[in-house]
Amino acid sequence: MTQNYGTNRVLEPQHVLPTSAWRLDNSRTIAAEEIRVDIRRIHIEGTSFKQICLEANNNEKRIRQKIMDIVIRRGKLHNPVTDTGGLFYGVVAEIGSEYENKKGFVPGDEVLCNASLASVPIYIDKILSIDRAFGQVEIEGYAVLYNEVPLVRRPEGIPINLLLFAFDESGTLYRISNTAVGKRKFLVVGNNLLSNLLFGYAIRKVAREDAEVVCLLDRKTDMVLKGRSIDELISRVFTEVHYVDILKPMECLEDLKADALFDLSVNCADIPGAETINILATKSGGTVVFANLINNYNIALYITESISRQLDIRCADGYLEAYDEFDIEIVKDLVPYIEGAVETNLSMDDDPSYPINRQTRLMEVSGQRQTMLEDFVCESRAMASVLNEILTVAKYDCNVMITGDTGVGKEKVANIIYKNSSRKMQPFIKVNCASISPTLIESEFFGYEKGAFTGANATGKKGYFELADNGVIFLDEIGELQADMQAKLLRVIQDGEFFRVGGTTPIKTNVRILSATNRDLEEFIEEQAFRRDLYYRLNVVRIRVPSLRERTGDIPALVRHFLKKYSDKFEIQRQIDEDAIEYLKQCEWPGNIRELENVVQRLMISAKGEQISLLDVMRELHAEVFEGTEFSLPVSEETGQYMDMEKMVENFEKNIIKHACENFGSTRKVARALGISQTQLVRKKKKYEL
Repeated sequence: MTQNYGTNRVLEPQHVLPTSAWRLDNSRTIAAEEIRVDIRRIHIEGTSFKQICLEANNNEKRIRQKIMDIVIRRGKLHNPVTDTGGLFYGVVAEIGSEYENKKGFVPGDEVLCNASLASVPIYIDKILSIDRAFGQVEIEGYAVLYNEVPLVRRPEGIPINLLLFAFDESGTLYRISNTAVGKRKFLVVGNNLLSNLLFGYAIRKVAREDAEVVCLLDRKTDMVLKGRSIDELISRVFTEVHYVDILKPMECLEDLKADALFDLSVNCADIPGAETINILATKSGGTVVFANLINNYNIALYITESISRQLDIRCADGYLEAYDEFDIEIVKDLVPYIEGAVETNLSMDDDPSYPINRQTRLMEVSGQRQTMLEDFVCESRAMASVLNEILTVAKYDCNVMITGDTGVGKEKVANIIYKNSSRKMQPFIKVNCASISPTLIESEFFGYEKGAFTGANATGKKGYFELADNGVIFLDEIGELQADMQAKLLRVIQDGEFFRVGGTTPIKTNVRILSATNRDLEEFIEEQAFRRDLYYRLNVVRIRVPSLRERTGDIPALVRHFLKKYSDKFEIQRQIDEDAIEYLKQCEWPGNIRELENVVQRLMISAKGEQISLLDVMRELHAEVFEGTEFSLPVSEETGQYMDMEKMVENFEKNIIKHACENFGSTRKVARALGISQTQLVRKKKKYEL
């Protein structure tokens, strides 16, 4: 029988394997050579889980929605930003008549899929819970697997979360264990304690009695587990543990203070740029293994050339015969230590110096990313991960729905998609659906023939879809379309043709549709205000642009960007104090970037000198608090001099809070007026004894 390797499930693009496909068919009915497994738990690859949490601003509801979105649009859990998947545990539900059932599975057997979910059609009906410590989710859903996808029967007495975590390393643990035999000095570099322990234990299990196993953990390490049993395991596995900045390799070398370089070094960090320390710390003739595919193998090779050192450099292994049995034995040994540990949540640090994937790192270093994004300002990692997805989606000729609050920059996102797409040399037509009269919208969208109605142009007129042929059309505020226009738009998308108003000849159209809304269209669908079938046609890929309060790391860069923009426009020079920027970062910004830009523009005009101060900012943002009130600068009674800056700010802050409390009453109203949270307000009132 000829194997199809799951290609019967590939929807687009055709003629590729499931792993390379953008979208798979995840329908429930199985073919004769397939098996369906009801999924109970999914382990999401570590880099992907971090990216999802960052984009969701660590909000559990949004994390769930993001995971669901990936599966809905791709038919598999294949994160387009990190290009990674995960693994799953479930129960065999149905076996096809021609499935090569070499392990004798029967319905009801508990199994683990030991192949990446980037290759497997899955469907998620519901996400029940999130295990942040291990990067896993409990779900209701199913997966459909073809003959060659490896399934492992669940071993007794082993926690599923730990086993999935170990299996995520594929055959690399097994390979490193074989490589470690007979060697004495080992280095394990990473940013997840449990990952480092897995690799360290695999080495320690086969290494010589006098072996040194040194652990380098990044200072931003994800401490998944802690407690006395974990401390005991660490002391058993590692000779030394150093907490370092693994993106600063020379500092790492100094911290190691090693008498000799290492025979074997392993890098299991999911941080691009962390590969350098392994190369520098490994002796000539030694072995370097990159257990995480996110690191830069080509850069590692260049470094070996530049330091004239011959090294055996290896990447992570995929499938190796019997590696699952080896991983199971490792996990069995670790269970007593893990059972006594305390689980902790992963920290999601929004630090752009720790990129989420290799492509971002390379684009940052080369300056290519800024070229692709033009003047889109982005310095927070939360937004950087969204932009990575935007650049990825731009390459696929599919419809995209852009969501987010008013003023977040949805039109900017549409511009980026267009300028990085294959249609960038074709027309780009922008339409605001809310600004067109309902009586004119059909003729604006599809044009009209001459004499179609009173007042029509004598020669007729082309509509937006005709003008955008072979290009891109951007439908802003798509949620404002009336029901009859929604039906006509759906027909155009389905049929690829339309009629002008008053016309009888169909006009073919080939457009890519980018739509945007600040509405909850799913809620509109429930209220029957928006068509579900149109929603799914437009929402092939959804990109949610985070609000400014979710990406406060971008505020300093945005402020300076707008200062430069309006300095050029107004032909005046202005700078801004750091404490003023810090205050801007604390504000709520319901109008998002548009509101921030307007505030900066007004500050450029209203500021008395070249330097915009904290006082200028507070006067601009809270004019109603200042109105009719004079605040004099505090003078020291002892010296007659103005007080130092810190005391001046504190005195001013006390007065403005006091005045706001008198005028607005409740802490909620006062906090909103001052642009701070209620918690911050309560803390400041306590500080100033108000």
